[in-house]
Amino acid sequence: MQSIKLVVLESPYAGAVDDNVAYARRCLKDCALRGESAQASHLLLTQVLDDTKPEERAMGIALGLAWREVAHYSVFYTDRGWSNGMRAALDSAILEKRPFRLRALDGRVLYPPRVDLPLTVYEDVTADA
Repeated sequence: MQSIKLVVLESPYAGAVDDNVAYARRCLKDCALRGESAQASHLLLTQVLDDTKPEERAMGIALGLAWREVAHYSVFYTDRGWSNGMRAALDSAILEKRPFRLRALDGRVLYPPRVDLPLTVYEDVTADA
């Protein structure tokens, strides 16, 4: 087996929660099949913390973000678009020069709607089909 990579999985959660949870589970499996051990705080921590309570939501976000320090990279699954949380995570990755990948289960990566990013940012992105 190849070397296992630790990754942070980013996908939408809010809104159509049931559909987004089902999608995130498919993304988690996709990571596993690629030899990645994915941390998906929006799947795990929302089972014990109440996302509708601001203090518990903030705690869950902080706990999830702590994983970035040990992850090899973040993986953004874009089939269902870009949530505000995903955009914030991408902004943070770019600002902190942390590696990330853009993916779509259907093979068609949706890039975030941004016009203020330098083109060199996109050259550093690995878009996995």
